[in-house]
Amino acid sequence: MTTSKTMLPAADHAVRQDIDQLHADAIELACRTKALASALDHGDYSAAGGRVRAAVTHIWRATEDLHSAFHTAPPRCAGPDASLSRLCGRRMRYLAARVARKVE
Repeated sequence: MTTSKTMLPAADHAVRQDIDQLHADAIELACRTKALASALDHGDYSAAGGRVRAAVTHIWRATEDLHSAFHTAPPRCAGPDASLSRLCGRRMRYLAARVARKVE
């Protein structure tokens, strides 16, 4: 079986939305895992807390990888030669707007 471009999603934004959702889920998982590690750090569960804290590190690295992946799938309007700083600035503005919508 060969892969062709026709098997990819028709719009680049669909891929970016999938990556963005995975990134948001990973951030949420990292926060929940960190809270669990803090709760386990006391008493008899301190060894488990250390292992859960190590998992937070791995999840956070995966989140950073997803953030990088988001930039390798630039929006069509930016073009393939858009600078990383331009894309990162756009991403940060997007995330700020998304958080503001959740707070309201």
